[in-house]
Amino acid sequence: MISNVVNLSTGPIGITRQVQEALQEPPISHRSIDFRNLYEETTRLLSKSFRVRETNLLNGSGTLANDVMLQEVKCVPGKGLILSNGEFGDRLTMQALRNGLEFMTYRMEWGKPFSWDAIEPLLIDHSVRWILCCHCETSTGMIIDVKRLTALAANHYCLCFIDCMSTIGTMPLDLSDVAMATASSGKGLASIPGLAVVMSNIKPTIKPACPIYLDLHHYKTSDGIPFTIPSNLLKALYISTRQKLQDEQYQLAAEYRKKIFKMLDDLSLVPFSNKQTAVFTIVPPKSMLPQLINHFRKCQLAISYESDYLKKRGWCQLATFGYYTEEQLLQVSDALCLIGSSVGIHREKILT
Repeated sequence: MISNVVNLSTGPIGITRQVQEALQEPPISHRSIDFRNLYEETTRLLSKSFRVRETNLLNGSGTLANDVMLQEVKCVPGKGLILSNGEFGDRLTMQALRNGLEFMTYRMEWGKPFSWDAIEPLLIDHSVRWILCCHCETSTGMIIDVKRLTALAANHYCLCFIDCMSTIGTMPLDLSDVAMATASSGKGLASIPGLAVVMSNIKPTIKPACPIYLDLHHYKTSDGIPFTIPSNLLKALYISTRQKLQDEQYQLAAEYRKKIFKMLDDLSLVPFSNKQTAVFTIVPPKSMLPQLINHFRKCQLAISYESDYLKKRGWCQLATFGYYTEEQLLQVSDALCLIGSSVGIHREKILT
């Protein structure tokens, strides 16, 4: 690995030596046969891994992936429903407004779970034809049950469009029942930021008025590569997906997430999390955040605390997005074992 620091941030995440080497190779033309073959092999692997019909890669961030998805949502007749209970559900809502979509929102307070009993009545009259949400709300780590959501949507003739930024690559996923899903190279797929990932089970719609960079149909008619994609980013993603999308890596991460959750939950620090999530949002007592950050830094763990929504609330986050060895995850476990005594947090103190 590249350093002794274990990267537990929500991005950019740590990359392996092999991924770094790919970034240092001489670039090749995105019009070349070698590039085409690499693109097709990478997208084929992603489609097979997550059980979707096709995958498109675009030069940009996860926000671009969501804007491209929203252009397809815009072509679905009828209004939609957006679910939000955190920063990134709110961002989807903002993007939907900017894209001129007609929709209503079902919004809960940050960290509050959605109620299925409240969602279903919104779909009864069949005027809602699409649903948009985050699979994992990265700001809190809360996960929605995609299988239950898609089943409910199917019963009411709705299509599901899902932001999977914090779940694709972090856990086994079957996305065969969603219309579209989005991801980013710089999160659970354990590569460098810069490639937007759009996975689809529907045919892209012809959209003459759509900005060409956001038009998935244009990508389709250009064999997926109408514009420049840096070959180094593509090679890095190809290598990282081959490393990351393995049963052994999923199992190792799942095992240690249970341990991480238990240790943090025993101190009542993760009110929104559970043992399945890849993002643990730590909500410490007031004024305790600097001590927590210092503890993680001393233990050579990189965490997230500088995003505006975290700074505003005095929170920090620990995410398991990367490719990890057991030695690294033991380092994380050891650091968490010491966290209570290091910063003076004890369960009794939290509960009083």
